[in-house]
This record gives sequence, C-alpha cells and structure tokens, in this order.
Amino acid sequence: MLVEYWLAGCLGRAWLRLHKSPEFGVLSGECARVARGSALAAEQLWRAQDFAVRVWWRFGMAVFLLVFPVIGLGALLDPGPAGRDAGAGLIFGLGCVTGAALAQAGLIRYRSGRTRLYLIKSGPQGAGQPLPPGAPGLPRRADFWVMLVIACAVFAILLYAGTRSPHP
Repeated sequence: MLVEYWLAGCLGRAWLRLHKSPEFGVLSGECARVARGSALAAEQLWRAQDFAVRVWWRFGMAVFLLVFPVIGLGALLDPGPAGRDAGAGLIFGLGCVTGAALAQAGLIRYRSGRTRLYLIKSGPQGAGQPLPPGAPGLPRRADFWVMLVIACAVFAILLYAGTRSPHP
C-alpha cells in the first residue's frame, strides 16, 4: 500500500464532495490503483501523480488556513498564559501537518516530473506502457515515510529553537 496515494484518493474524494468534477472522480480512482501497486500505463501514472500533487497542496493550504482562526481567537479572547501556550502548540502542530503535506506534494511532484520526462523521451508508444522497473518516476513504498520523518524532524528543530530560552 502506497500511503500517499491512498490518502490522496481519500482527500480527493472529499474534495469532490465540495467541487463536482468528473475528471477528479476518475483521477481519485487512479490514485487508489497506484496505492494498491497496480501497474498503470505511464500516462495514467503521470495523471494520477499530478492529481495527487494537487490534492496534497490543497490539503496543506487548507490546514495552514486554520492557523488564522487560532490567531484571531487568541487576539479576541485573551486566553492567558495557558491559552497562549495551547494556541502556540496548536499553531505549531498545524504547521507540522502543513509541512508534511507540502513535503509529500514536493516528492510526488519530483516523481511526476520524472514520469513526464519518460513520456517525452519515449513518445506516444511509451505512453501506453508501464514505466520500466527502477524508473525514477515510479513511486516507492518508503516515499511517504521518508518525507513524513523529514517534516517531523524540521518541526522538532523549529519547536526546540522556538521554545529554547535565550539565557542559560
């Protein structure tokens, strides 16, 4: 199971409930096929990857926009030190989720670009064939977890730097 494509398919279906588009419905199903490890033609894989990038980008931006109500509520309600700490923690958490989503989008965009390059080089006859084994455009099982660990490590470093006292 390729988690990033499975989640992209689920998030894509949620997006479809808000914005009706027959093209997105097909692409959401393509992401599910990629997630199961089905061999897709290079052009179908590229379209699924492009859709997954858009879904992860939208998800990251939607989560990022949740920061503004937290800031607004903190400014309006004057929650005190405990409330400010909770609000800051929530903002850091939303930032981490946003970073993880954008990291996923970035890696899938890289894979998509490599698949697109294959399509350009192989011409029309290569579009209907799956990518060869080991091709750089093929998704890997570890992709999701590697990008998640990187995003969480960046979050931990920023959290440490943001909460560290400047004086010993």
